[in-house]
Amino acid sequence: MSTEAFIWNYRDGEPIGFDYVTVREILSTDQTESLDQYGCLRVWFQEPDDVVDIYLGGKEAAESGDVAGIVVARPIRHPAFLERLFQVLQLGDVMLFYSDETTPVFRSGADAGQYPADLLAQLGEPRYVNTPEELVQQEP
Repeated sequence: MSTEAFIWNYRDGEPIGFDYVTVREILSTDQTESLDQYGCLRVWFQEPDDVVDIYLGGKEAAESGDVAGIVVARPIRHPAFLERLFQVLQLGDVMLFYSDETTPVFRSGADAGQYPADLLAQLGEPRYVNTPEELVQQEP
C-alpha cells in the first residue's frame, strides 16, 4: 500500500478548495505531464526517480477552475517538491496530512479552528511548520 498526502482548505468549517490555475502553477515544474483524463499532473524533479502524481480534484477541475482537494500519490522528499507543498499551505488555512500518519500539518500562523472539531479530533493534534523541510517530520 502506498502513502498518499491529502491537502484541504477550509473556512468556517466548510471546504473551500483551491483555484485550479493557482495550484497547477505552484505544483508544476518544467517537466510536468498533464494527464487530463485523470485530473492528474505527473511532475518530475531533476532525477528520473523523483516523480510524483498529483491529483487536482478529477478531470472536471480544469473546466470548472475549482479543486476541492489535492491528493499526492507517493509523495517524495525532494526539496523542490517540498517547497511547492509549502507554497500551497500558504494559500489559506490549508491542512496537509498523510495516509500513514494522520497528524494534520499546518504552516505556522494558520488557523486550525477553520476545520470541524470532529475532523481534527479524528486526525490528531495539529503540528505547525515554518519551513518546507519540516513537512517530512512526523512528530508533533
